[in-house]
Amino acid sequence: ASEPTVAVDGRTGAVYVAWIARGGDAYVARVERGVAGAPVRVNDRPGEATAHAQAPAQVAVGPDGTVYVAWQKAIPVPGREFPASELRLARSTDGGRSFEPAVTVNDDAGGPPSSHSFHDIAVAADGTVYVSWIDSRERDRARAAGAAHPGTLPPLDVRVARSADGGRTFGPGVIVARGVCPCCRTALAVVGRTVYVAWRHVFPGEVRDIVVARSDDAGESFSAPVRVHADGWAIAGCPHAGPALAADPAGGLHVAWYTGRPDAAGLYAAWSADGGRSFGPPAPLVTGEWVAISRVRLAPAGPGTAWAAWEDRGGEARVVRIARLERGRPASAVLAGAGTAPGLAAAGGIWAVAWGTQEGGVRVRLGGATGPSGAGSP
Repeated sequence: ASEPTVAVDGRTGAVYVAWIARGGDAYVARVERGVAGAPVRVNDRPGEATAHAQAPAQVAVGPDGTVYVAWQKAIPVPGREFPASELRLARSTDGGRSFEPAVTVNDDAGGPPSSHSFHDIAVAADGTVYVSWIDSRERDRARAAGAAHPGTLPPLDVRVARSADGGRTFGPGVIVARGVCPCCRTALAVVGRTVYVAWRHVFPGEVRDIVVARSDDAGESFSAPVRVHADGWAIAGCPHAGPALAADPAGGLHVAWYTGRPDAAGLYAAWSADGGRSFGPPAPLVTGEWVAISRVRLAPAGPGTAWAAWEDRGGEARVVRIARLERGRPASAVLAGAGTAPGLAAAGGIWAVAWGTQEGGVRVRLGGATGPSGAGSP
């Protein structure tokens, strides 16, 4: 198994863990009262789910209990270094016990092979399903038309598509911004009709910092991106470390991310009190003389608060830690377990963190609203 993600049904307390196994199949296991059920294969076409550290099988739960899983399907292209890909999504209306045949999210399926990956999924309170990703179709069309020099190729863009019928069909992807880092995952958060999307943007001089854009019309259009913090991390390559988001109904927005800036490398969190229009100073989650590229996840915990789970790679063994953020400032972090690539979700007073183990398995820890260091039992 690799790169687990997790979702919580706030109505029932059921927890869903998704991952991609060797052989190219996506699975979901339902956890109730601390007991995991048998894994269920999500993809109806065997072997079409492709594992990637920044493009895992993303799971979400709708307000009616519908379970959604989105994954990438790699498409090998002769003469191309990296495969093309399509985004696939399947849904379950029986609590993850079975899944309907998958649909394709990107609206150019069947056209020239392009990349649609580094995705995230979120479901609004009215049941609208949103999927974000990084899209290369404009660049690939230019290549097909004869453009060869990198300076003449269009930049990659971030797109968001939505489904108003519970994931059965998706409208065309809306271009949020161009000029994005090509292989750091996107992050989504939805509150009412407000949709937030975050990614790593490429600024002049190969600087790659985290930005956030917002939509106030349910994903039909997006604002210009706002830089969360001017890290000024210049790197001529992709670090494979996307951001995380958590939003609350009061307009607060948490962002967490990794930066490799030589004098300030580490994992950080920042909070916005005005819905992502501006951000306060970042607070460190992990810092040191040298901090390896690490991954972080967020989940909402109430007005001004959020859960954070991240990789701590400062010792000999990789471990996952979890903490509660108060307006972007972390309380004391506690150990969730040894492993990597945490997934995190919270709803209905329950939080759940899942991570991959060195042995190739997935572990899950659950807790209540008081947090992992309080009365919330693992």
